[in-house]
Amino acid sequence: MESDNQGNDDNVEKFDIKLKSKPRDGVILQLHHTIRGSNGESRRIRFSIGAFEDTHEKLACADNVGNIFVLDFADLKFWKLNSQGPCTAMLFVPHKLDTLAVANTKTFAINFVDSDTGAVNFSLTGHTAPVKHIAFSINKVNNLLTASPVEAILWELRNYTKYFTLNTYSGAQIQQILFTPGGDYLVACFQNDTIQIWRHETMKSVKQIIPSELKHLKSVAFTMNGRAMAIAGLAPILILFSMDTWKAIKSLDLLKYKISGVQQIAFIPQMFDGGANKILAILSSNCILYFLDLESLKIVYSINPESSAIRKFVISPTGKYFLCILQLGEVNIYKTSHVMDLAQSSVEELLTKELPCSSVTHKYETKKDSPTRVQLEEKMRICMDSARLRRILMQYGEYPDKFRSIIWRSLLATPRNKKAYSALVEKGIHPAYKDIEKQFTIHSSITLKNLKRLLSCLAHWCPLFGVMKFLPGFVFPFVKVLQKDPLLLFECVATVLINNCQLWFEYAPFPPISILAMIENILAEHDQQLLDHFCDLGVTSQTYALKILETAFSEVLTCSEWLILWDHILSNEPAFILMAVASYNIVQKNALRRLTSHDQLEKFFHMQNPIDKKSFLKKAYILLNETPDEIHPRTFFSNFSSLEKGSSYQQFTGYPKATICLKLAKKQRRKTQEKCTLKELTTKSQQQEINRRCKEKHDSEDEQDSSDNELEYNHFIDNVKGYKNKLSNNNKKIGDNRCNAIKDDLIESIMHPITTHFLRNKGKDSKYSKKDHRSSHCKSHKTSSEKRNILEKEVERLIDSCSISDESND
Repeated sequence: MESDNQGNDDNVEKFDIKLKSKPRDGVILQLHHTIRGSNGESRRIRFSIGAFEDTHEKLACADNVGNIFVLDFADLKFWKLNSQGPCTAMLFVPHKLDTLAVANTKTFAINFVDSDTGAVNFSLTGHTAPVKHIAFSINKVNNLLTASPVEAILWELRNYTKYFTLNTYSGAQIQQILFTPGGDYLVACFQNDTIQIWRHETMKSVKQIIPSELKHLKSVAFTMNGRAMAIAGLAPILILFSMDTWKAIKSLDLLKYKISGVQQIAFIPQMFDGGANKILAILSSNCILYFLDLESLKIVYSINPESSAIRKFVISPTGKYFLCILQLGEVNIYKTSHVMDLAQSSVEELLTKELPCSSVTHKYETKKDSPTRVQLEEKMRICMDSARLRRILMQYGEYPDKFRSIIWRSLLATPRNKKAYSALVEKGIHPAYKDIEKQFTIHSSITLKNLKRLLSCLAHWCPLFGVMKFLPGFVFPFVKVLQKDPLLLFECVATVLINNCQLWFEYAPFPPISILAMIENILAEHDQQLLDHFCDLGVTSQTYALKILETAFSEVLTCSEWLILWDHILSNEPAFILMAVASYNIVQKNALRRLTSHDQLEKFFHMQNPIDKKSFLKKAYILLNETPDEIHPRTFFSNFSSLEKGSSYQQFTGYPKATICLKLAKKQRRKTQEKCTLKELTTKSQQQEINRRCKEKHDSEDEQDSSDNELEYNHFIDNVKGYKNKLSNNNKKIGDNRCNAIKDDLIESIMHPITTHFLRNKGKDSKYSKKDHRSSHCKSHKTSSEKRNILEKEVERLIDSCSISDESND
């Protein structure tokens, strides 16, 4: 590996470009490079190669002299990089999208060039012939494949070393070599009409294909899902091969399409075609580009420029654009959607000519045959596999809002357990979340209802989720996005908790020390200065990491940014969320270094700060791929595991059950104590004891005979005499209130003798207890009011008689 610093950003001048909005032939832009010689004559330099980068919508084209032109379709700019000499192959680096891998013709080296400045960052040397093919593995982005006709080399870009070399012999030189879309296999097409397939991890040969019908092999192509391979050559035969069964699926005779031979083939990816890519682009021997529909087995469109024949074509990774390099050196750039519209209109015109009918009938039949939205979504969900979805995401940056819920459902493989979910819903609102509206200001009653239902189902599913205080804030953004489908909402959140939140709850209800340590190690590995700044201010990972995790990034990102981030989190391995936390801190390090206190940093991680989402995601992928294995979270995480299909959901076990049960018990006791004060509990126990004794007394009275009634009457007379003495001891100036009090005491002693005796024993000054007891006792005996009226009359009569007798004695 050789380092270099050629190129200077100050020398790069950018110019405007204008794309055709509605081109008749599908060409949105045509490139040609014309220079004037010393004698004033114009000379055209031919373009030879091109490469697309769909994430930022860029195109790089190189001419025979070595000039590289970069076109930015998003900003509508183009610029020219300094010449590195003639080149034979070129490709954008997937994990460093602003870098081009360029194969130099003279030195046979692979130069890694900055696409903005033209500076050469480093070079790889080791080939003995000009490199014709460059490819990166989709599952191991640091693995690079370069090949010349006589040799192929696999490079490890972490340490810039070779780890495998394939040498060929005369007569069996390499025609084409590439990785399969999934990155699991390496496929090479040789001049001796042999196709060899190796397993990427072990580089052991797993299959050799020698098609007997097809001679002079020229090209192979794979569908985006990697399940089918197309093989073609100079013979007028096209073979479709299954990578699942290792057998030929179909053999097509191209002569019926007036194609005598094939120079190049490639599948055209289309949005939501399930990775099957039914449209195959075929460059024939007579330099005409055909588009063959493999379902209908018909040519839907063909391109044959009048100015010049086509020499080669290049399709962008997502199929959004493609280009044709003409034999005279020009480059025609097409937008695939425009070409497909032209193909559709030509088919409709053909059908109209063949089947003349009224427009009304045509519309009715089209409407009748078209599938419903539900059928279309179900078909899309079944067809789209995770590998295909990841490729769409890597190129477009996000999933379409219209289909996001279907895509998330497909990525998480939710089982749609309706019975199991209904059983959780029927348990009702969990006590822990009964008053959740007091914690959050939620204006929509529907959103509040859905939030309560989700949290309650999670708490019924696992007691842990009734204790974790951060859970409402974590799940709230998911409620906003998926609340139209409550079943999908629950299963999506449950799957995220099982996979992306691994090791979060191993010390519950305390912070996840292991997770925070992983993030701190990642930060120390990739940005030690930022970590030192945090340490100087006394800021721990509970501030710069835990706050972000507990809110699922919803406090620091806008709604659109949050959706894009979770598109990437759900499309990658579970460890990606931790890389995103570290990436957020590193991308925001300029702002973080300006903060000089702990409080300022606390506020920073509780507010939405401006961020370049492309740089944020790009850095997260770099951390994911370049973090050493010894500190990489994937070393400690388990593989993705979806919810099981059945009548019940599997148990969530990643937490200390004893600790959580103890916390729940304490919480229940605390709630009970909060409801009643100590004074109320004492009064209540006294009332229960008094009621119990009264009941026993009442039962015993029912069983007594007539003699007991006489004793009771005697007791009654004694009480009357006792109160008579009280009245006689008081002077005649005693007030009515005192008389009434004595009368009340007498009535209470008659109605509830046990109670009166209990209160007397407590002391004469315990008026509060008497009053409280009488009120509680009256509530427990509904018929006491009627008895009281009768006794009042009898007692008044006795008191009057006693008063008269006293006066007569005096």
